[in-house]
Amino acid sequence: MPHRAASSSDERYTPQWVLDIAVKLMGGIDLDPCADPLKRVPAALHYTKEQDGLARAWAGRVFLNPPYSGATDWFRHLCIYMEAGAVSETLVLVPITSIHSKGAALLMKQFAAALCLCYRRFNFLDADYKELPVSTPIPLALVYAGGSVDRFLELTSRHGYGLMIHKSPPNRRQVSCSYCGDVFFASRSTARFCGTTCRVEAHRKKAQESSVI
Repeated sequence: MPHRAASSSDERYTPQWVLDIAVKLMGGIDLDPCADPLKRVPAALHYTKEQDGLARAWAGRVFLNPPYSGATDWFRHLCIYMEAGAVSETLVLVPITSIHSKGAALLMKQFAAALCLCYRRFNFLDADYKELPVSTPIPLALVYAGGSVDRFLELTSRHGYGLMIHKSPPNRRQVSCSYCGDVFFASRSTARFCGTTCRVEAHRKKAQESSVI
């Protein structure tokens, strides 16, 4: 995918080893929405800059390497089609600094299953598809959303630190126990205790305090 750097004509394309991971992980790529002019990513469908991937529908297994500028819009577009169930699996190459953006936050909280904080240096390809002699100074991460988490962690283990992303159980919220202070997941809005023991002890303490008064 093209990345804007010093000027509007300065483009950067994905290293081959990242594409190899994407293919092995997802068993193929259905869509590259940020395709380079020669459509180098081995996807069934490509949207080039002229076709504007943000103006089109996405589906299937998506490999996303968005522009550094405006990455938030690409994250939001991805989330729309993941929420709709059209995008079944995705691998996203993203600068660490962009993970804190609003669009990326939605991806991380709702859909991402794991990520790899890459310590391997990224030597992107230039507009002539030649490897740049200088690696990018920006730390990068591979973010995965799909059902093959173990496979993702295995494939990326030699390139960085693999992390699973914790998801709270649906319709449950984190609550601090009123007695012991431990955090637990509660399905009821009125829940105050993490278990029967704390509930009994809390009532016993309250009864003792009332008898002293």
